[in-house]
Amino acid sequence: MKKVIPLLLILALAAACTKKEVKFELFSAEAFAYSLDKGFELDAQTMAKGFKVEKANGSFSARLSYSVDLVMPDGKVKTGIDSAVVAKEDKEEFTEMEIQVQKQLDSSYPLGKYKVVINVTDELTKKKLKIEKDFDLSN
Repeated sequence: MKKVIPLLLILALAAACTKKEVKFELFSAEAFAYSLDKGFELDAQTMAKGFKVEKANGSFSARLSYSVDLVMPDGKVKTGIDSAVVAKEDKEEFTEMEIQVQKQLDSSYPLGKYKVVINVTDELTKKKLKIEKDFDLSN
């Protein structure tokens, strides 16, 4: 019994020190549009965590790509209205990245309820996720 207790303490300590893998996920999505002289500007953002971070030459880096789809008030989908790659490099290890979208919508977009869909790919693992958020176009 005296040998078992130290062994259990060592195993408990080892389990506490192991790095828990965080699931790749998108969260805290926001979207809104405001009126311009000729049309609207869509501002949307989301946070990502659980992506792969590489360490090289004393710094940490990650790359997320995204594309944006827009669900119109009539239910039709406009795919790929915007896309980009978000890269982050830092001397300190990081666990979250922000994805921001700004897109001009001309006056041909009718007033009504819309949904923005942000499709995100972790460029290092090729894992894909999407998150949706409703917003209104109104005067």
